[in-house]
Amino acid sequence: MQNRLASLRPSSPFAARQAKEAAVKPMPPAVGVGIPGVATPPLPNLGPAPEFTDTQQWFNTPRNAPLTLAGLRGHVVLVDFWTYTCINCIRTLPFLKGLYATYHPYGLEIVGVEAPEFTFEQEAGNVQQAVNSDGIRYPVVQDNNLATWNAYQNEYWPAEYLIDAHGNVRHTQFGEGDYKQSEASVRELLHQAGVAHLPMPMSATAIMPSAGLNTPETYLDAQRATGFAQPLKPGVHFYPGAINPPVNEFAFHGTWRVGSQSSAPVSQDATIEAGFQAAHVYLVLTSAGNVPRRLRVLLDGRPIRSSAAGADVRGGVVTVTGQHLYSLVSLPAAQEHSLTIQVPPGVSAYDFTFG
Repeated sequence: MQNRLASLRPSSPFAARQAKEAAVKPMPPAVGVGIPGVATPPLPNLGPAPEFTDTQQWFNTPRNAPLTLAGLRGHVVLVDFWTYTCINCIRTLPFLKGLYATYHPYGLEIVGVEAPEFTFEQEAGNVQQAVNSDGIRYPVVQDNNLATWNAYQNEYWPAEYLIDAHGNVRHTQFGEGDYKQSEASVRELLHQAGVAHLPMPMSATAIMPSAGLNTPETYLDAQRATGFAQPLKPGVHFYPGAINPPVNEFAFHGTWRVGSQSSAPVSQDATIEAGFQAAHVYLVLTSAGNVPRRLRVLLDGRPIRSSAAGADVRGGVVTVTGQHLYSLVSLPAAQEHSLTIQVPPGVSAYDFTFG
């Protein structure tokens, strides 16, 4: 997911330097360090890593005390920029958790920098709940003002900066993918830090988006919404909707209030209609005052069957309480369908993603 809130910022100098070094041959790993069949990236020195800057609450540290890169010298550090409602970030978590479990005893530290996209992601209680529910054991810090994000001139969720034991960035990875290359990089830098014996390469892997995925992410605000049959307008307006919208088209029906980050229904008959080609459909939702509110999900005009329902759907209904990413549809493979979501007043919708 590219950061559209800071699209005018210059590209990360680490990314530019790594691109310049792209023609360098892969690094031949030391005996017993590399991963069979995986070329270890070149790992040039991309420059000193910026310190964690203007952060807020820390999690998973002793007494939740702040960490510093200076204090982590001697460790290999992976700085991972993420936010807890980003599906791209969520899909990388099994890999990161496996990496931490495998290599933390050998000197790897992972720091998840929670850089929020939406206002509710700035709340420490929401981040703590996400850390707990996702089973994250490595340190996490809130970057509510995007100060650390800006120090790295970062542009993406997720984004990973791999830092050697001397505090220099040696490898970057933006977005999903290249997991084995990332693990090979960690192994090489641990060896360079003096670790004589490493465990076997890990078996943990990330969740992959479905083959045949065709529908892109779209936001539900006037500035960033794409693919809507009737363009969204700031303020309160009536929208006529669309019957059986084609793939990659979205529509509101009923009266909606469109804000700077989300949209909320005003009328009782409000729906969101979408045509999609994907295996999984997710929607970021909140409920005013955290009052439980029921949202109904229809697939091809009928209440969604349990065999096609996402993890948050029970009997065709999603009970919206907490402020997070809700799983609405889960199919065995990417398919074309029309989706109708009956949204009650009091619920706000932020962002559709697909997998």
